[in-house]
Amino acid sequence: MADLNRRLYAYDNLEVLNDPLALPSDSVDLIYLDPPFNSNSTYNLPFKQLGKDVAAVAAFKDTWAWGAAEDQHLESLSDGPGTRVLADIVRVAQQGESRRVKRSLAAYLVNMAVRLIPLQRILKDTGSIYLHCDPTASHYLKLLMDAIFGRAGFRNEIVWHYSGWNKRLGHHLERRHDAILFYASSKKRQPFNYPTRPWVDREEYVSTRKQKVRIDDDGREYVLSDAGGGRRVKRYLDEAMAYGVPLDDVWGIPKLNNSDAERLGYPTQKPLALLERIIESSSQRDDLVLDPFCGCGTTLHAAENLGRRWIGIDISRFSAGLVRERLINNVPTLTPDDIEILGVPTTIEEARALAANDKFEFEKWVCGEIGAHGMYHNPGDKGADAGVDGVIEFYPFRMGQAPQKELAIVQVKGGNVTPDSVRALYATVDQFNATAGIFVCFADQMATVENNRSRRIFSDDAGDYPVIQGYSIEDLLERKPLNLPIHRLRDDARLIQ
Repeated sequence: MADLNRRLYAYDNLEVLNDPLALPSDSVDLIYLDPPFNSNSTYNLPFKQLGKDVAAVAAFKDTWAWGAAEDQHLESLSDGPGTRVLADIVRVAQQGESRRVKRSLAAYLVNMAVRLIPLQRILKDTGSIYLHCDPTASHYLKLLMDAIFGRAGFRNEIVWHYSGWNKRLGHHLERRHDAILFYASSKKRQPFNYPTRPWVDREEYVSTRKQKVRIDDDGREYVLSDAGGGRRVKRYLDEAMAYGVPLDDVWGIPKLNNSDAERLGYPTQKPLALLERIIESSSQRDDLVLDPFCGCGTTLHAAENLGRRWIGIDISRFSAGLVRERLINNVPTLTPDDIEILGVPTTIEEARALAANDKFEFEKWVCGEIGAHGMYHNPGDKGADAGVDGVIEFYPFRMGQAPQKELAIVQVKGGNVTPDSVRALYATVDQFNATAGIFVCFADQMATVENNRSRRIFSDDAGDYPVIQGYSIEDLLERKPLNLPIHRLRDDARLIQ
């Protein structure tokens, strides 16, 4: 299945998971999913706040309410002889909820159930699945996983423990962990590479073993360990320390903070180290990894780093572009053509249709495609942020000066462009102390941009650039570069921090 690789779907994952042409049965070696947690929170999209007057766009609302779709899901589960137990689990959750509450654990569970069922179909019988959740619903999700993958498939409940700011809470302890439910697809043997960490030093090993260190005739240090049946065997320190410390099911991997180099600012972004540990533990090189809630692409980034094939699904068109940019900026061998994105416009006709039918999704698609690290207003909103659809970070190169981050403000128009809107972009650039402004529209509106934009320029040692510049949707579809300094990759930024 060589074609099942480096593929991104910008769709509701339920649609893709139930399509056997997109994801054939028994095709995936490892699944990691980090779905919304039913946390009753709204997560925003900005990656860098521009100011207090700039409103952030909601990436997603992690609040689930019971509606017609949930009625339909529950009915389908009730009608299937193999899925009635899932309906029963959902009904148990319903019994503990008031009908007046706006958020619904039962709605969350029924939506998870109908997605976990096709994941079981897709997963190879030698495959593994890791479901990332939190303690508010992990017990219910474990029941769903037991029913779908079998109680015998349960391997571990991994506790991901992380630190954070201490808060004084009057009624409960500080919550500082997530749960990751690890299941095997079947009774067949799954690949498992036991995760280890290096010993800090010789003294850590010796104090852990709590045994006397001896020296053999060759001058090698060893301890005597029980080998069963009353036998004692030599364990040489150099060999044991080279193997490393076997890890247990509590993982102390730091959570990302705003100053971390890998931080994209995407809500609920997980650290690369966490996904690399999961992928290294439960897959082999060239295995296929699936993330059906891929967000900003940490799973896909880790899979690419470790030589695995991958498929990602996310409902957000913004995510699709962000993931592709993340990968090509961090993996030097990748080009945009290496990553296939399905569910986004590929022709000018499709782009016009999206702009006409859903202005916000059109803006999200454009901002994701051109690498805007942030979105800041909803279509139709009035106020100071009305001209800010996205922000691009770049780093001009000037000899003798340390590169400094500068910003380009992005404005997207899917319809008619007026002279006033072009002039307003210059005012917005000035208002937020940005360096440049990118006006994105269809090519038939570009004359208005060119006739009304500021003629000012800015420079670095590589050349001159317009402060206000037009960029057409046609340019975007042809993947033409923006007219900005080439030193704008995140890795470049990382090196100068």
